[in-house]
Amino acid sequence: MLTTDVCIGIFMTFQTTIGILANIFLFFLYIVNLLPGRKLRPLNVILIQLIMAHITMLVSKGSTEIQQVFEISMFLDDVGCKMLFFFYRLAQGLSICFTCLLCSFQAITISPSHSTLSGFKARIKEQLSTFCLLCWILNILIEIPVPIFVRGPKNITKETLESHIIYCSMGMFIEVYFIMTTVRNIVCVGIMFWTSGYMVLLLHRHHRQVQNIRSASFSPRAHHEVRATQTILLMMGIFVCFYLLHSIAFISLTYLDTNRYWLTFSVILSLCFPMLSPFVLLPQAPKYSCIL
Repeated sequence: MLTTDVCIGIFMTFQTTIGILANIFLFFLYIVNLLPGRKLRPLNVILIQLIMAHITMLVSKGSTEIQQVFEISMFLDDVGCKMLFFFYRLAQGLSICFTCLLCSFQAITISPSHSTLSGFKARIKEQLSTFCLLCWILNILIEIPVPIFVRGPKNITKETLESHIIYCSMGMFIEVYFIMTTVRNIVCVGIMFWTSGYMVLLLHRHHRQVQNIRSASFSPRAHHEVRATQTILLMMGIFVCFYLLHSIAFISLTYLDTNRYWLTFSVILSLCFPMLSPFVLLPQAPKYSCIL
């Protein structure tokens, strides 16, 4: 009979492996579309960086968590812990920011010509690289405390979590760091809610127009934009769902229960969005080159 640890390890192995392979396949799918000399579309710029962030999350967090669950000896030293945990936290922050940027970009793209957001259409295409660079700079600056205060693995029992982060430990609790990451997440999720509500309203108006006018009168471009918007809304819904569940698990781990399974459950929830997002994007991936 399989123990709880073995079942968790098998599930995390499946989750991490499938997630990494799906993201790598999607990444190369976008890269291959550029080989004939096609211009890289603005939406693809965001998606490629989002995929890279998800691969980094799955590799850095998933592989090491599997190693711990199966009680494989740790190969990381102090420097390894600092680097690996920094890359994971950076990728996690980039995932939130690029998902927010993706929703915002699509909301501006499909906005009607008479709306307030229509004035940003031309500018956001020209300045998209600047927004992406700002996302990188912001998250790198926020995560600077991580390599400073994270320490290498210690000899601890499984029953005591204390301030330990999987196989590494935090030298001290950094309130400023916690505040910065919380503010970043709240702002991004708030923007996602606002832009998704706006897109749902536009899709509702489009549906009403389709009922009154022959659908053939809508251009293929408009059809692709609607499909892309629906895909992005689905991605946003999945992200918010698992983000809230992960937050609840993290709060329970921090303030209510120190059971080590809460930590593992929190890790599993944090990797669900990186694992599922490529399966949402894959059906529409070949069509994104037609958008914008």
